[in-house]
Amino acid sequence: MITPASLSGTLVSAIARLLAADEDTLCDVVHVFNEKGLAALDPQWAAHPRLISDDDIAFIVTTVLI
Repeated sequence: MITPASLSGTLVSAIARLLAADEDTLCDVVHVFNEKGLAALDPQWAAHPRLISDDDIAFIVTTVLI
């Protein structure tokens, strides 16, 4: 939602209110998208390694759906 809203000219402050997100985080997302293009949408671009495994995700989803 961030990228299309930004591309349409919506102010970061308005996007932040809409998404209940931090403006600095939104700016980082927009800057990375501007720098890397669609590759920025790959979840692997994050600076931190993934802390949750696919099995963990499956367990959480199963638990929530019960």
